[in-house]
Amino acid sequence: MIIKLMRHGLSGANTGEEDLAEVPDHDIKLVARGIEQARAAGMGLGKDFLLEAMIYRSPYRRARQTTHEAFVGAGLVASTEEALPVRTYEDPRLREVEHGYAGQAAIDAQRGLRDKIGYFWYQMERGESPVQAYDRISGFLESFMRQMERKKSDKALIVSHGLTIRIFIMRFFHLTVEQFDTLRNPHNCDVITIGPKESIEKPQFVSGRWAVTGLRLLKDDAA
Repeated sequence: MIIKLMRHGLSGANTGEEDLAEVPDHDIKLVARGIEQARAAGMGLGKDFLLEAMIYRSPYRRARQTTHEAFVGAGLVASTEEALPVRTYEDPRLREVEHGYAGQAAIDAQRGLRDKIGYFWYQMERGESPVQAYDRISGFLESFMRQMERKKSDKALIVSHGLTIRIFIMRFFHLTVEQFDTLRNPHNCDVITIGPKESIEKPQFVSGRWAVTGLRLLKDDAA
């Protein structure tokens, strides 16, 4: 089985054009550059993979857009007005880790306390912590693996959010909190690949028969 995890394209929240204090997180959309990134990622994934894979995505607008634009980029649909040729499974458990609703300034004001308590443990005001998100992502992973087995599918694409993807990797590979802290946020539309370890070149983590590549790690920045 091959699992590809893709972060959504560049959004208005990433550029500062939209703020959580004014726009609900689930309704933040891609900017023009994000659309280009999603189409390029779709071209890279290829028609065959997108047609054969089970497609899962966050229900957030930017994840929906990214999924559709990937199919445009692969040449499988002509525009975002055209229905996708495959079924997609939207799962709220793949949503972004919730940072509260007071906007970027309020998030920035909590960074000092978050650094003191620990990134994985700290719960944003009126939001959630990565450790809380870990619980829902664990539930998703269990049902995802059951469905993949039931459908006898060997390929999957999951379109989600940077921190959610890092937590998915942590759960899948049974990483410690210290190992989680070495994971950098993927760039927009980065594709991370999980597969049998014999099929993965230069694996970054291995657990049992599985390996992963495509992650951004702190040590890479230091190199």
